[in-house]
Amino acid sequence: MTEVRVGLIEFGKALNAGVALPGLGELPGGQVSAGRAVRGARARARLKRADRILADNLRLGIMVRKKFFSSDVEPVTDAGFLKDVFVAVGRTDLGPGDALEPYTDDTIGPDASRHAGVAAVLAPAYDQLTGFHVQVRPERGVLRFGASTGLFRGGRPMRVLGLFGPAGPLPELAAGQVGTVLLGFQCDVPPMAGDALTAYEEPSHDYLERREGTAHVHGVSDLGTGSVVAAVEVPDGRTNNLLTVGTTFNERSTVVATELRILSVARGGVAMRTAAGTGVFTLGLATREVRQNDIVETYVPVDVPVLAPPPAVAPVPVPLVDVDTAAGPELARLPGMTPERVNEALELRRRQGGFADVEAFGVAVGLRPHEIVRLRGRATAGQVAGVAQRETGVRQLDI
Repeated sequence: MTEVRVGLIEFGKALNAGVALPGLGELPGGQVSAGRAVRGARARARLKRADRILADNLRLGIMVRKKFFSSDVEPVTDAGFLKDVFVAVGRTDLGPGDALEPYTDDTIGPDASRHAGVAAVLAPAYDQLTGFHVQVRPERGVLRFGASTGLFRGGRPMRVLGLFGPAGPLPELAAGQVGTVLLGFQCDVPPMAGDALTAYEEPSHDYLERREGTAHVHGVSDLGTGSVVAAVEVPDGRTNNLLTVGTTFNERSTVVATELRILSVARGGVAMRTAAGTGVFTLGLATREVRQNDIVETYVPVDVPVLAPPPAVAPVPVPLVDVDTAAGPELARLPGMTPERVNEALELRRRQGGFADVEAFGVAVGLRPHEIVRLRGRATAGQVAGVAQRETGVRQLDI
């Protein structure tokens, strides 16, 4: 499989934070900071937030831009470098600092063998600005906003870009209810009355992978055993990481090998467990695909989630981590805790003696509101004497 990364859309850099489309609501604004952004059935994309990939198999189903010297918008099929665009991909949480990484490859899409719901298409419609709309009635299961779906007659998987009932937008549509699904311009097979729209089950993850860094290959020595030693500049790499090898040209990146293992890391002829910062390192790689001037990308995939245990097996309770007494490795296992945040928490705890509660801990180390919500049930504060309770400014939201 060869993957071509065709561009990057960064949010928070556009002149306008968003635009409102009639009947659809606000679309977030982003700027194409590399390559191009292309709309349509083959335009897959990943959602990148900081060093983590939160979602894959997204689709640039709707893409518009503002007309020159006007507040009106017009649909576009592609946008080039430094152009502002407004997109619908089946998520409502895109914001400043996020990025979409559009790419193409040889695969159709996600696993379509497990179904979350099946809906009958009652009536399709088409709009020049927002593409295909279909009126549907789920017959089994549920149809949710953002779900990956496919038509029974074939075609590539699509995302539910919008889900509407008589009173407005809906998070999901249950069996027997009638609603409208917005599919945009993802349909390489136009929907027809009588079609079946199937929603696919997707594993639930906080994120899909964590990207450690990239490195440029300066030289390669072939060991003749199916592996090579490459001299690289690598900002961060670990021996248990996976590796992607790509060649960059004209703002397009072709991934020629993936899921490779870093066998060893050395600097100055001395083996080491990790390598961080600038400098020249030597990596032992289990591949012969690496060439001079390639770019390697190190990443750590999230584990496949464990399915619910059999009914006869009782779940083992996970002990709460006390943020007032836990050591660094224990704090590092909490949601959102990077090495920098762990160090900050230990220093703050040393200076002030502890934290008033879990929310105060989250605010102090710089966690986002949704990360603080995830701490509940995973952490506790020991209520150290002398630590005053105070307003944290955190609100719990229904997400």
